[in-house]
Amino acid sequence: MKSNRPVALPRPAFFLLVATLFFLVAPASQARVSAVGTLDFSKKNFKVGDWVRYRVDLSNDRGYEDMTYQEVRIVGEDTYRGEKCFWLETWHGRDSKKASYDLTLVSYDAFKDPDWDVRYKLYVRLVMFGSDDQGIPEMLELRRSGVNPDPDMTPLRGKRDTLDAESVPTAKGLLDARLVQLHRKIQNSRQTADSTVNRISDVVRRTWVTRKVPLTSTVKEEEVNKSLIHSYAVGQPSTSAPEILIATGFRTVTVVDWGTGATSELLTTWRKNGGFMRPSREGAGMGTEAPTDMPR
Repeated sequence: MKSNRPVALPRPAFFLLVATLFFLVAPASQARVSAVGTLDFSKKNFKVGDWVRYRVDLSNDRGYEDMTYQEVRIVGEDTYRGEKCFWLETWHGRDSKKASYDLTLVSYDAFKDPDWDVRYKLYVRLVMFGSDDQGIPEMLELRRSGVNPDPDMTPLRGKRDTLDAESVPTAKGLLDARLVQLHRKIQNSRQTADSTVNRISDVVRRTWVTRKVPLTSTVKEEEVNKSLIHSYAVGQPSTSAPEILIATGFRTVTVVDWGTGATSELLTTWRKNGGFMRPSREGAGMGTEAPTDMPR
């Protein structure tokens, strides 16, 4: 059975929601990340206190290798500007003591959006901006513009095929999961005085999903990401030049554990100190860049 409609995937993104994210750069543990893009917004699959942890293996064709863990937690709820929201905490690193932490407030309205897989970032209300000298989190407010229409992000969806169910070995035992394959090819064009340069990201991703895994519904994910350049002179057809492979990155993410009872020292500290927020421009951080997914 094949379909191009979204399925229960932590998608776009399984996991890092930051620009420095991809595995062709330095270890992701050096950057704070939010795992909001890993959640399964097709249908609520968590309660406050639920958490899930993944092992993330990264490598590329230049010999780079890295292994970290990423944990996603639902640590509270709040009503924000009339919207019911939940707090998502993410830690990412070698272990919970040697990790970067992030805190994000997300509107439950994301579960009502049929295009959640490419629009989930529109429902982020507060993001952790950083911490002050006393270690108190500072939150940045994100607000959607009420004037301009939301951008069309469906071209970022890519092509998905729902394949057969498989048994996937994990630290929690064998899990029966549906296999979904995605192919997404996105180019970013830049015009110069005498040529056009297209930077291309060509992603093939295989994701095994089941509702038995809370929050994300993801058991395992394997991805190959090719970075290419396509350049041709003014006046020449685009077909006159080949796409040149620059680098290839590989990522495997596997669930290792899940449970309940998660709390957040970051959220507790922020609330105790008055819940300071930095106002932002409307629509800040709501770009239409290609979605990021599983622990990147």
